[in-house]
Amino acid sequence: MHPARIFLTVMLLIGGFAFFSWLMTQALAPEETMPRTVDLARPRAPAEARRIKNPVPMSDAAIAMGRAIYHGKGTCVVCHGQMGRGDGPAGAMTRPAPRDFTDTSFQAMRADGELFWTLQNGIPGTGMIAFVPRMISEEEAWQVIHYIRSFRSAATD
Repeated sequence: MHPARIFLTVMLLIGGFAFFSWLMTQALAPEETMPRTVDLARPRAPAEARRIKNPVPMSDAAIAMGRAIYHGKGTCVVCHGQMGRGDGPAGAMTRPAPRDFTDTSFQAMRADGELFWTLQNGIPGTGMIAFVPRMISEEEAWQVIHYIRSFRSAATD
């Protein structure tokens, strides 16, 4: 092998390792600029989203379907955790932290339409991406919202 080729290969390996190390320190180091929690009073959805009503009737079946989607194809559990506390395995690495659905203050402040808007649009600057229609349908999103609302009653029991 030609010495120049060996030199370039070694430099690429060193540069790749340096970039990977830098990337990992950025991903794993606590960010001073982004708080772990965010102000609940600051809405993420536009005001008109509050007026959108859940077209899926509340029922045990709707909650059960929402639970299956939350823990399955919706992948909500990965960030928001088994019990909706925002303590999922991927949530530990995001800033701000995923929403804690057992927080009764959050539950009282946010209308179903705002939650749907978030599922449809994501929240820029957070780990929350848009799920509707890429991963789940609109009807499934409304079922997940019913399930999320069930965390509220579990928190007060």
